[in-house]
Amino acid sequence: MEQDYKAKDVAQLPQTPLAGARARLVELVEAPWFSNVVMAIICLNAITLGLETFDRFDPWRPWLHLFDLLFVTIFVVEMVLRIAAYGTSFFRSGWNIADFVIVAGAALAASNLFAALRAFRVLRLLRVVTVVPRMRTVVRALVDSVPGIISVAIIAVLIVYVFAVIAGSLYGETHPNYFGNVFTSMYTLFQIITLEGWRDIADDVQADHPMSWIFFLTFVLVGTFTMLNLFIAIVVRVVEEEADETEEFIHEETDHVLQELKVLSAKIDELKARLPDRERP
Repeated sequence: MEQDYKAKDVAQLPQTPLAGARARLVELVEAPWFSNVVMAIICLNAITLGLETFDRFDPWRPWLHLFDLLFVTIFVVEMVLRIAAYGTSFFRSGWNIADFVIVAGAALAASNLFAALRAFRVLRLLRVVTVVPRMRTVVRALVDSVPGIISVAIIAVLIVYVFAVIAGSLYGETHPNYFGNVFTSMYTLFQIITLEGWRDIADDVQADHPMSWIFFLTFVLVGTFTMLNLFIAIVVRVVEEEADETEEFIHEETDHVLQELKVLSAKIDELKARLPDRERP
């Protein structure tokens, strides 16, 4: 499991004035209040971007643009502070690279040279994912579940294709708008999987084919209640695995710290035992 950079990486640097300055920067960017301020600014930026979509706020649009530029400037300064604090180790984490790309895109969109990117300014709100650790776990779980989801998706497409061919053979002549060819049938069946208006389709077909309810109920049971639940099961399983790995890592780090404390405590006891001998005349 990918781990983020840590303050101890900077603490292990040689004790120089530059290292001391970087250590203070690390202490600043890792402070809880610093993350809270960044989160608050992201939320405020989300509000201003939403307000720009309302015509009633047109008189305030220059102020909204000014606030947007201010937010981008703050994000750039924050990114510069983080890079200055951790140096090249900042880019060892994929989350930091994603954060850097988002901020760089926001800075380019704010310039007149890249005005076409202004439509993608809302993507900077994705920084919430990079800032909140729990959201990172969810995103990692979604990415890790992609292979399983692809396998289930292939099976789902095969099942829909089979049912589409059957529906076209049974109901294609009487209802070509639903099952005229295999692609139209697949589109109709995908709509049925979402349970959006499937009763209307089933009722239309049942008017000419009274036994068609067997087909539709079978497909809903297989396509919706089985296949979609498989997607959910895969994501839940991967999230649980990610949570277990995170918990295991925390336990390992805690055990390591406790072991170092025991060693330090033993050395302190040894020093205390030697003190009386040195104090004797």
